[in-house]
Amino acid sequence: MRNPANARLHDLPHIVSIVRDARRRIPLLKNPDLTYLFWECTLRCNLRCAHCGSSCSPERRDPELTTAQVRRILDTIAEDFDARRIFVSITGGEPLLRPDLFEVVAHMTSLGMRPCIVTNGTLLDRQAASRLYDAGMRVVSVSIDGTQQEHEAVRGRGTFERALQGMTNAKQAGFEVVEAITCVRPANLPVLDAVERAVRDAGAGMWRLITIDRMGRQAGALDREMWLHPPQIRALFDFITTRQAALERAGDPFHVQFSCGGFLGVRHELRVRPTDGQCFAGLCVGSILSDGQVSACPSLPRSWAQGSALERRFSEIWFQRFAAHRDVSWRRSGPCEGCSWFDVCLGGGLHERLAQPDAFCWLDRQSGP
Repeated sequence: MRNPANARLHDLPHIVSIVRDARRRIPLLKNPDLTYLFWECTLRCNLRCAHCGSSCSPERRDPELTTAQVRRILDTIAEDFDARRIFVSITGGEPLLRPDLFEVVAHMTSLGMRPCIVTNGTLLDRQAASRLYDAGMRVVSVSIDGTQQEHEAVRGRGTFERALQGMTNAKQAGFEVVEAITCVRPANLPVLDAVERAVRDAGAGMWRLITIDRMGRQAGALDREMWLHPPQIRALFDFITTRQAALERAGDPFHVQFSCGGFLGVRHELRVRPTDGQCFAGLCVGSILSDGQVSACPSLPRSWAQGSALERRFSEIWFQRFAAHRDVSWRRSGPCEGCSWFDVCLGGGLHERLAQPDAFCWLDRQSGP
């Protein structure tokens, strides 16, 4: 529904909630407030997943920050911001390939930051889980992309049970939040019920469902094996809302949600995901890339990096750069030009807009046969 005038009377309270929620970003356009930091610690990975958004592999030999360099950058961030308010998501590549990971996590914790890790799970054995917990980490996210057949079709043989075991190891180590992340595609959409059972049995208390963007190994491709078409997008959202309602009725604390994307429309916005689903890249979200470049989000093109934290303080880059992230006037173009929802959406998720400029709008992605 592109035109709010087509809304029905019973939609109006929800539209009011949507508009109020969207206003949270407005002050951040002028006064950015760093509360979420990505550290892309490596682009190396022990796997070579078919849908990897960063084209990671065991062969990657990109420059990486040394332990001393990472610690020094983190120290400056703690000096210039309130570190206790900063949640740090450690991504890759596969973070567990860095032998200094446990030391860096402990340093983050000592500064007051709250670190988590996004991992394929295959290297998250009992020892690694215990060491991360002892270093102060309490949140882990593990990728599970279907039942065994669907998962291993994109991640490789033998990876499914190891990923599930990684979640179990984290749960047994004492992690407070064990989250499963599923990249939904046509092959695994029909088996989401079975995926939920598998991740819950492995110890997950949260399940995040995302879609695959045309970036990394899928750059420029309209791969029917990876890309959800409108009926499948609608089926995914219906699955999430149905499961959420069933869990609520049962008093079940297991949490299911969609993640990322721009404005989803009146029917699904603020329903299939919590209020933080909109894009805050460069507003309260920043990132340190593997070579020390500072960006808003590691999913953005590398050309959108704003400078190197090895040459300037992170805070200097954060406050003095990022103009293209905080001036949204350029986004009012293409499908957004004349759209009644622009002030709510602000042009969609930034990485989707840049990676797939012909297919970033979630209103369009849900429309059609």
